[in-house]
Order: sequence, then C-alpha cells, then structure tokens
Amino acid sequence: MRSKTIIILMFVYLNINKAYSQSDLNIINEPILDTTTQLNVATDFNFFKATNRYRKATAYLPVLFTAYGFTAVANKQLQNINLEFKEEILEHHPFFKTKIDNYLQFSPSIIAFSMKAAGYKGQNNMFNSAKLYATSILLMAGTVKVLKSATRELRPDGSGRNSFPSGHTATAFAGAEFLHQEFKETSPLLCYSGYLGATATGVLRMYNNKHYLSDVVAGAGIGILTTKAAYLINAKLFNAKRKKVNKVVG
Repeated sequence: MRSKTIIILMFVYLNINKAYSQSDLNIINEPILDTTTQLNVATDFNFFKATNRYRKATAYLPVLFTAYGFTAVANKQLQNINLEFKEEILEHHPFFKTKIDNYLQFSPSIIAFSMKAAGYKGQNNMFNSAKLYATSILLMAGTVKVLKSATRELRPDGSGRNSFPSGHTATAFAGAEFLHQEFKETSPLLCYSGYLGATATGVLRMYNNKHYLSDVVAGAGIGILTTKAAYLINAKLFNAKRKKVNKVVG
C-alpha cells in the first residue's frame, strides 16, 4: 500500500511538472526584416535559450527533492544520512527549542499578500491570487495527509508516526512558490525572498528534532509542485473559458 501510494504520487507530480514546464516555455516566431533586426533577434534568441535551459533545470528541482524524500523512506543509506544530521544537530545544540517555525511557515504567503496590498503589481489580482493560493494549500495539505497516513514514519523525537513529509516545510515552500509565481515578472529579486523563509522553516524543523532531512526535502518539493499544479489548473480552466467565450462570440 505504501509503495503504491508513493509511486502514484510521483507519477502524478512528474507529469504536472512536465505540463507546467511546457506551458511556461513558448517561442514566438517573428519575421526578420533586415540585418539589424536579424542581429537583435539572434541576441534575443540566445538569451531565450539560456533562460530556457535555466528554467528547465530549476523546473525539475522539486521533482528531485520529492523523489529523494520518497526514496529515503525505504533506503538504508539515505536513512543513515538522516541519522547523521540528527546526531550532529543534537551534539551541538542539545537543548535547542523554538516555536518560531510555527509562524515562519506562513511568512512567504504573508509577504506576497502584503506586497499586493501595498500596490505591487503581480500576475493576478487579489481575488484570483487568493483562489490560487487556496488551491495550492488544499492540494499540498491533501498530499501531506495522504503520505503521512501511508508511510507512518516515526518522528526523530519519537513523538508520533507522522514524520514524512514535513507539513511545515511544505506549507512554507507552497507560499514561497506562490510569491515567486506572482512577482517573477515585476519584482524578480523580491520574488525569491520567500525561499529564504521556507528554507529556514525546514532547518528549524530539524533543529527542533521534529523531522529528518528527507522529510524536509520532500516537503519542499511537494510545496513547490502543488503550487505549480494550482497555476496549471488555473491556466487550463482560464483557457477553456476563453475558448468557450470566443466560440459563442464567433
């Protein structure tokens, strides 16, 4: 049961990521009029190819993160790495405890909505952004709940069998990807700030002895992928509605 659940979810997320990557990378062909235009187009095309390669490389990172976490559930070598990280943290910070991670997980989404409230232009208006964020959170929470129930991994501190994946980390990275998607065109530097808070959330979950490294890595991948899925679903529905309207008008 556990293996089937993991395989099915991996297949779903891999296809979501592939579909999202293809929808995000399109070339518009324009006619070349003269030598100057040809040089400009060549320069733009080279820039596009570099950007395209970068986007493809980063697009598969969340899949790799999720795959690493899933593999660690049954892989002794990766489980040993988990234990090494845990022992290293406990050796140097045996009494570390904080509740900041309970609040820090929401910081990326708070930044995103605060920027919108302050007048920063994003990809969507406030209402549509709220719908997208709600969709991503529902997808993320559902995925996390299914995996926690299916794997029943013991937490590092022995407090429960719901260690895999890290829900706090998944929430944080879902918000970070939401921030990135909304402001990647208008605020290319600020849009990455959410990943800092999300990474800090994952690290603190390990320092609080609530999660292993693989739990956190998988949580990061799931958070990013579910937000990408929310935007993909929105794009498909929007295009379907637009085609329907065009058909009625035509």
